[in-house]
Amino acid sequence: MKKLLLSVFTLSCFAGFGQWVYTGNNTSNDVTAAFGSAFSSDGLISGSSGLYSTPDNGATWANSNTGVPSAGLIFGTLNSGSLYAFKSNSVYVSTTGNNWSMQPSTMSSSLTIKSMTSLNGTVIAAASPNSPASFKVFHFVGGTWTLKSSPSNAMYITCIRNLGGTLFAGTTASNIIKSSDAGMTWTTSSTGAPTQNCHKYNNCLASSGNTMYCGTIGGRIVRSTNSGTNWASVYNIGDDNGFYGINDFYVYNTNTIFAATDSGFVYTTNGGNSWTRYNVGLNFGNFENLMKRVTVSGAYIIAGVNTSGGARIVRMPLSSIGLTTGINELAAGTLENKVYPNPTSDNVTIEVSDLTFDDNCIVKLYDAMGREVATTLMNGGKAELNLENYSKGLYSFTVSNKNTIASRGKLVVN
Repeated sequence: MKKLLLSVFTLSCFAGFGQWVYTGNNTSNDVTAAFGSAFSSDGLISGSSGLYSTPDNGATWANSNTGVPSAGLIFGTLNSGSLYAFKSNSVYVSTTGNNWSMQPSTMSSSLTIKSMTSLNGTVIAAASPNSPASFKVFHFVGGTWTLKSSPSNAMYITCIRNLGGTLFAGTTASNIIKSSDAGMTWTTSSTGAPTQNCHKYNNCLASSGNTMYCGTIGGRIVRSTNSGTNWASVYNIGDDNGFYGINDFYVYNTNTIFAATDSGFVYTTNGGNSWTRYNVGLNFGNFENLMKRVTVSGAYIIAGVNTSGGARIVRMPLSSIGLTTGINELAAGTLENKVYPNPTSDNVTIEVSDLTFDDNCIVKLYDAMGREVATTLMNGGKAELNLENYSKGLYSFTVSNKNTIASRGKLVVN
């Protein structure tokens, strides 16, 4: 009996050790990770705190508003080593997250950008009109925003993502739509998804391999295990009336997905087969469970929440839910890659086939001693490195997305 009581006490202490904590006077609820750090912004609600960055994985924050409006910025996408953000129809870009420049835009002042993604090295933006009309999809090429399409089968696009080379978009009334021609034409892709109006309104999309996830304003997580061909509900936090929504996803590794919801933090470690809610430390009386965005920085999960007193940032150790910061291999084995020319004495291209992550991958190069000597972003399944100043010899590389290694290989500098 004593051993049993001791075990229960130990488990209780362990479960309570890691919990969500407030990170400081940071009135933000939009968060993202880039350049080895984390950033937050007040763009999802009215506020005046602007953009923040953290040097210590969310423990402390400092304003990082150089070049951007003092309030209202929303994070867009990471593309070719640059982080994009937007406010209304204005676009801002930074290569560090701390100094921003406004990007030339030809979008009409009657449009408001809602979401961004990247595809084959190009930034795609979905924008809504300020008065009822067709939605607009733009892409940024050669320094100019060009109209790609005005989808007629969607009231509004709420989120747009590149999932394995195909653009998917969540809408406010037509469920999920997709485009296989970089946004020129769109078709409905929601077979099996719930048909209630509140579930036809989608808040967020994410993918891991061929498995895709959609979060609805009605509180359901909907999953497709065949690249969006068929969908099925796998989790429901709400009452199917639109009161509790799924707001954001973060793909930690192949099987581990985080969800920010209006009922707090929800996660899966088995590819979406089962989900667990973990809100230890959140003050429900202050509505800190209204979680809007979630990301990971170092050994911490960082989230933006809405409270009765405004927005705030909370964080929690990954270890609270039994996760480590180690790198995971892609469950199905590393993907095939091509390296050319190999051997090389100057430029080399690394190409990975069947890359289905929705965010940019990172290529890291290691010397024969295992020391990291170079890093670059991969876009559209390709990355280029200039090795003309590197010592001759054998090098290895990894292609990873967040905490998952998708491919490994070797190359020779001669």
